[in-house]
Amino acid sequence: MLQPTLKKLKIRQTSILSIIVTIVITTACTADSSTALGTTIIDPATPGSQSYELGQTVYNMQCATCHGANGEGQFPDAPLEKDLTGRYGAPPHDETGHTWHHDDDLLVQIIKEGGMGDPVNFYVMPALDSVLSDAEVEAVIAYIKTMWTPEQVATQQERTRLVREQNSPG
Repeated sequence: MLQPTLKKLKIRQTSILSIIVTIVITTACTADSSTALGTTIIDPATPGSQSYELGQTVYNMQCATCHGANGEGQFPDAPLEKDLTGRYGAPPHDETGHTWHHDDDLLVQIIKEGGMGDPVNFYVMPALDSVLSDAEVEAVIAYIKTMWTPEQVATQQERTRLVREQNSPG
């Protein structure tokens, strides 16, 4: 009679432990990372890091179709010429493009809200706010920054710092 009681106790302990582990994992995975966006300057991801892998995956799934697998843009041979529809293609994100001219907050805004282009002259980028988490947005920006020169990264990070300084209250 004692044996089934011990068995039930072990099952309960295991169940309680499983619930606790599930809660901890769920909380860690769904924690709101929005506090990080807009408060820290995003550094380029380190190849092989978790951020790099996530950024690369998101880039390949959401960005590469238009911006090129290596960030070369939609029409790398003629990025400043209109195509047969009369529109410019998606810009490159590598060192040949102008993405590094934008501060982090504008990059986040463009990714979340979509391109601010004129649909007559440009292909309009869709809003990805409902598709990507803040962590994915940050990771894809960190991944894109790996396509820039060290000088471009430094210039872009300084621009981010200055824009935030100008926009801060007080």
